[in-house]
Amino acid sequence: MNVLFLGTAAAEGVPGLFCGCEVCQTARQRGGKNLRTRSSIFIDHTLKIDLPPDTLHHVLTYGLDLSRLRHLLITHTHEDHLALHELGYLMPGFAYRDSPLTAYGSEDFARLMGAMSDEMRRWLNVQVLSPFTPYQIERYTVIPVLAYHRAEEQCYNYIVSDGAKTLLYMCDTGWYREATWHYLAGARLDAVIAECTKAFVDAPYDTHLGLSDVLRLKERLLSMGVAHAGTRWAVTHFSHNGRPLHEELESFCHPHGIEVAYDGWKMVM
Repeated sequence: MNVLFLGTAAAEGVPGLFCGCEVCQTARQRGGKNLRTRSSIFIDHTLKIDLPPDTLHHVLTYGLDLSRLRHLLITHTHEDHLALHELGYLMPGFAYRDSPLTAYGSEDFARLMGAMSDEMRRWLNVQVLSPFTPYQIERYTVIPVLAYHRAEEQCYNYIVSDGAKTLLYMCDTGWYREATWHYLAGARLDAVIAECTKAFVDAPYDTHLGLSDVLRLKERLLSMGVAHAGTRWAVTHFSHNGRPLHEELESFCHPHGIEVAYDGWKMVM
């Protein structure tokens, strides 16, 4: 399984578009892995998770051909994860397609898509996924698990397995609630890609994670037997509010066996 990180930033990513904070200014000066766009991953160029506003940049930078994309998993409807205007631009009239695109998500996502035009319905198939239910999408088993992110919306993280390797993509979420922990007790994960919006800052809001939370997460999943000695760990979805300069993140994370994702990074499992 090959995972391409198209973007690794939260909505208020680094460097922020109009931001003059010290972190963003330093990120611009250092460049390289400190320059981030909003988060998405592409698994084997078959399953894409989320469609952020930076999708055109990702297409041009990484040479993607999204006319071939067939399966799009949506975590939730915040605009940094679902750019509806970009979704419209994937449809005929704006782009050539030879077969429909299926977008998967919660009932809340499906309700948002209910106002689609008839033309868009011809080319976009919206499929509602129920939490903790396995779905077969081509050669992958996909299981949405409940994230803890928005009180007014059912938000998902995704377990994806190709039969040989299994990963958990957990972005955006705070500390899981009991239903998700209960379900994960029966899983075995070869990779965990954890969100790290708060990074070094112990902010009071509980709908995102920071580095201290990721360490607790790793300890808990190992103690449950869900993760194992060979499980790969990575952090993504950084906000400038967490002071997430890449070199500092690596200095903290690498001694704990955690990799730091960056835009364009490929995790080969």
